[in-house]
Amino acid sequence: MTTRFLLVIFGATVAMASPVTSQSAPAGVTPIPFADARQVLQVLRDELLPETLRALAPAQREAQWTGWVRARDAAIRQRVAQGDEDSVVNLVFFGTTFTKRPRPSENELNALLTRPADGLAALRPRLDDFMTAVATPGSDERLQIARRVIASVGIDPATPQGRDRLRRHLEERMLAVAAESASVTTAVDAGNALTTSTVFRERGLSSDTSLVVDYGVDNALGMVARIRSKDVPVRRVAIVGPGLDYADKLRGYDFYPPQTIQPFAVIDSLSHHGLGDAASVRVTAFDLSPQVLAHLAAARTRAMAGTSYGLVLPRNPDRLWTQGLVEYWRRVGDRVGVDGPAITPPATAGNVQVRGVRVRPSVVLAVTPRDLNIVLAREERPASEKFDLVIATNILVYYDVFEQSLAVANIASMLAPGGLFLTNTRMTLLPGSPLRSVGYTDTVYTADAQGRGETGDRVYAYAR
Repeated sequence: MTTRFLLVIFGATVAMASPVTSQSAPAGVTPIPFADARQVLQVLRDELLPETLRALAPAQREAQWTGWVRARDAAIRQRVAQGDEDSVVNLVFFGTTFTKRPRPSENELNALLTRPADGLAALRPRLDDFMTAVATPGSDERLQIARRVIASVGIDPATPQGRDRLRRHLEERMLAVAAESASVTTAVDAGNALTTSTVFRERGLSSDTSLVVDYGVDNALGMVARIRSKDVPVRRVAIVGPGLDYADKLRGYDFYPPQTIQPFAVIDSLSHHGLGDAASVRVTAFDLSPQVLAHLAAARTRAMAGTSYGLVLPRNPDRLWTQGLVEYWRRVGDRVGVDGPAITPPATAGNVQVRGVRVRPSVVLAVTPRDLNIVLAREERPASEKFDLVIATNILVYYDVFEQSLAVANIASMLAPGGLFLTNTRMTLLPGSPLRSVGYTDTVYTADAQGRGETGDRVYAYAR
């Protein structure tokens, strides 16, 4: 198994059972009307439609639409809970603050797929340390989140019975991560553009995030600055799935509290490229994860009391970041805050450099969290309040073409005329779509020793 294969395994989210119910729509949020869905249903081939809708005669679909939306919303929210559980699994794999055990080697991770008993035996000491820590999380926000996620499946790690159940549960999921992600690698290697862009459509919705994708967005906004008149500044921004840096999937950095990055990085980039004033940009952060929404709400509460928001930006020098990414890491945040004291990482974190940024309370208060399922709903806004910019990175890849098309309709309904939609998932724009492609940017994040690009993103821009 190659290193790249491991990145696919532990970079993808995996379904884990967790009871969750569909929530009532917040005020101002409305389900996608069947009139918009009808256009998608009429254009897509039958094999691209959900089985429940495909089995209905066209005349029956409208009558069943509300029930289908309700059921699908519940299923998607279930996937969010599954993604939260997968983040806990990644913490067990790679975390450093709850254990003195070394991170698993590549061979030990490979063994989960090739020699399951050996793989689990190698990871069991880390798992034991994690279970001890999560039973008494104290003030550690990361462990508190893990404890809530574990409790959501009816497990209490503070009891002997709960500890036994938790060990079995997590060991099952470790094996499932390896087995299920092997199929993703096969799909990516053999698939065409369509299958690659929807390869995670059956998997849990992870809230994990990192700084590198914001560098890709920054480059895309540089392109936007060249095609959009700066006489019309960007004031209203929507970010779909801002994410929560919970447990780094490659290095397991957990020596700082969970944090969200993209809302502040986007405001920073808009200011850098002359597209918007950091003091006047307003961001609506749409998410389904209770963890993300609660985190942003708590940050706003602290900001109202005058407390800034701390960003911790780690960089592993052993990974060959491109010069552009290094320069972005060095300056990101200078338009929305000031350099802050950097946390000293523990020795177990390995070779890592850290930058700290203190985001101004006024910028934190410019970000409003909102519960919204972008596939099935939109926020109703007057024409004067529609968004100038909508961003969705590492989100739409988790849905199939039908649901991506519904999301496009919802996003378009919230965009002002001339507004832009940025995403790192290539969209299939159906006939009659209110969006049109206006270009893309390619950004390389890491390179090999010869300077050849290894990882990166293509960010597409679509205009209303």
